[in-house]
Amino acid sequence: MTKRARVGIVGLDHWYAGLGAAEELSKNAGVELVAIAHRHEKRGRDTAEKYGAEFTTDYLSVASRNDLDVVVTACYCSENPAMVAAAAKAGNHVASVKPIAMTVDGADAIRSAVKAAGVSFMSFESNYRVNPTFLDIKSWVDAGRIGKVITAATVLRSMLPTQEWPGERGRTWWLDSAKSPGGGWIDHSIYHIDFLRWLLNDEVATVSGDSGNVKHTDIAPLEDYGAANLAFRGGARATIEVTWTASPGSFVHRIELTGTEGHIIWDPSVTGKTLIGAKNDPAGWLHIASPPRPSGAANHVVEMAMTKHATAGTVEDARTNLNVCEQFYRAAKTGQRIAL
Repeated sequence: MTKRARVGIVGLDHWYAGLGAAEELSKNAGVELVAIAHRHEKRGRDTAEKYGAEFTTDYLSVASRNDLDVVVTACYCSENPAMVAAAAKAGNHVASVKPIAMTVDGADAIRSAVKAAGVSFMSFESNYRVNPTFLDIKSWVDAGRIGKVITAATVLRSMLPTQEWPGERGRTWWLDSAKSPGGGWIDHSIYHIDFLRWLLNDEVATVSGDSGNVKHTDIAPLEDYGAANLAFRGGARATIEVTWTASPGSFVHRIELTGTEGHIIWDPSVTGKTLIGAKNDPAGWLHIASPPRPSGAANHVVEMAMTKHATAGTVEDARTNLNVCEQFYRAAKTGQRIAL
């Protein structure tokens, strides 16, 4: 009989990652969700009871268990290095909250712990790498359907994160600069940075840009607006605009890729379409149906850990992504273009 993977979840603070992981893992016949830790006892206990898991408010006690195979962290970013270090030391593979730390120094500590233990690690920001839609887009780019990618533009405008739990509003930890390394820009730009690095199989050479508060001035020093300009080593240019400036019902998420011989547009929030305008016959835009939704990072880490295969994203990727973000903030503050 195939061994079931034993999984623990450390924190439900990043609730849509933590609750999402619990839901997807509960549907995996090869997984036993063993324990859930959360600081809010009622929310945590109710969630644990729903999925038949043990419950505790002690995050470290779950992270450091030596009878698990995988630990999912959905705690504050400020807590993550200690939780990952404990999990890795206990021999647990890790699916991690994003960003993985408050600073690159914290990411370096995570990298050292993961490398020393020889465990697998993937951050939730690498979700695009296991998403069927983006796997299709990467296959089109790799096959040369739009020629060489020369520019990319990503936009994500969401509302201020005031939902601390499904259906409950308040001043969330995302708005606390002691718990999160940045505001509206890093919140989702880190996904786009990882996606572009993976799509282009290239690294960022320089970064510049602007950030500030254009709508929510009361959340400073955290920003509600950021726009980055990235230059990749291979010559591609990218702009990444990510904000907390949307109003209810006006969420926008779009990625546009321009190649020497065509274009790809992924536009789920407005048109609901993925489009490719390339060497098509007849000429024009083609609407590509979206594949089924992916299972997500938690199931991916479980599968790779149990089959002893490499994860799609690594601790090196997560460290690199955070460094790009850190250098963007430095560039925005100084008005300089920063070389990485």
